[in-house]
Amino acid sequence: MGAVARDLLDGWSTVDAVDHHCHPLRRWPFTLTALELRSGFTEALDPIIPAEHVPYTAAYAGALKRLAAELGCQSREADVIERRNRLDPQTYARALFASTRTGTMLVDTGFASADSFTLPEQETALGIKQREIVRLETLAETLVKEARDVDDWFSRVRFALQAARTAGAVGVKTICAYRASLVLTSPDRDHLETEFGRLKLSTSDGNAARIGGDTLCHALLLQAARECVRLDLPLQVHCGFGDPDEDLAKASPLGLRPLFVDPIFRGLRVALLHCYPYHREAAYLCGVFPGVYMDLSLTIPFAGLEGVRAMKETLGLCPTSKLLYASDATRYPEVFFVAASLHREALAEALAELVDRGIVSHAEAIEAGRRVLIENSRHVYKLES
Repeated sequence: MGAVARDLLDGWSTVDAVDHHCHPLRRWPFTLTALELRSGFTEALDPIIPAEHVPYTAAYAGALKRLAAELGCQSREADVIERRNRLDPQTYARALFASTRTGTMLVDTGFASADSFTLPEQETALGIKQREIVRLETLAETLVKEARDVDDWFSRVRFALQAARTAGAVGVKTICAYRASLVLTSPDRDHLETEFGRLKLSTSDGNAARIGGDTLCHALLLQAARECVRLDLPLQVHCGFGDPDEDLAKASPLGLRPLFVDPIFRGLRVALLHCYPYHREAAYLCGVFPGVYMDLSLTIPFAGLEGVRAMKETLGLCPTSKLLYASDATRYPEVFFVAASLHREALAEALAELVDRGIVSHAEAIEAGRRVLIENSRHVYKLES
C-alpha cells in the first residue's frame, strides 16, 4: 500500500462506519472449530469446499494473517483458533469490532438461526447500535397459511411491513435472486392465483412455505417495492454472487430496470448488494438512475485481489455519493473484522490512484471515503446523525 492510501486510512481513523448490510452473530460462548471459521469465508453449501478447498484460497490465507496479527500469534490456522478460543468471547469480540470502527449495524434478521443473537442482545453484547432490515421472503412465507387468497396475502405483507417500520425497521431486503430470475416481469393474473394456490396447499400438512419461481417472487417483489415507496423505506436487492441456491447467470441487476423507470416506483431507493461479477453493470445503473445505490460487501473479503480491482472498476462509473459500505458478515466476529479492514483498504487504494492521477485532491478523497463509510447510508436509510 502506498503512502497516499495510508494517509487516507489515517484520515478515516475516527469515522465510525454504518455497516448497511450484515447478519446476526452467533451467541457466545462457543468453541470455534476450523471448519466453522473456514465456512465464514465461502458461500459454498457443500461441506467439501470448506473442508478441503477454502484453506487454499487467497481470501482465507489473508484472513488468517490478519487475525494472527491481531491475536499476536503465528498465522497457522491451528494457532489462530487455539489463541482465539482461550480469550473471553465478549472482550475479544468487542476488541475486533472496535478495530472495525463500526458505529451502526443494519442487520438482515431473516438470516438467523436458533443460536443467533437477537438485535437487543447483539446491541448489548457489542455496544453498537443495531437497526433491523426486514427480509421480504422470510416475512411473506410466515403469512401464507392464514391468507385466504393471493390478494389477502399481499395485504398481509403490506401490513406487516408497515408494522415493522413502526417498530423501527429501516429497510427491506429481497432475496429474489436466490429463488427466481432478476429479470422482472409482471405476472399473469391467472397464473399468479394458480401458483399461490399451490404454495398454500404446500403448507396444509404443517410444512413451512417456501416461495420460489418468477411468478410469485416477482409479484411479491413488485408489491413490496410499491409499499417501500409509500413507507419511504429503501429496498435492498441481492444481486451477483451468493450461495449456489441462485443461478448466477440470472442474477444481474440489469433486469431490475422496471423498478428504475416505472413511474409507480418514483422515489424508491434501491440498494444493490454484493454485485460481483456484475459490479460494472451496477455502477452503470448508479450512474444513470437517481434512486440506485450499490455496495461491494461480500466481494471484498471473498474475492482476494479481485476485491481491490472491483473497487477501482466500480468507481469508474459509480459516483462516490452512491457507494455504500457493508460487510455482509455473519455469525463470527472474525468475518466482520476481516471484511471491514479489507474494505477500508480497498477504498483507500482505489481513491489513492485517483489522487495520484490528479483526478481528485487528497481532501476530496478523504471526503469521498467518509461518504462511502457513513454519509451515504445515513441518507439512504434516513438515519439520525
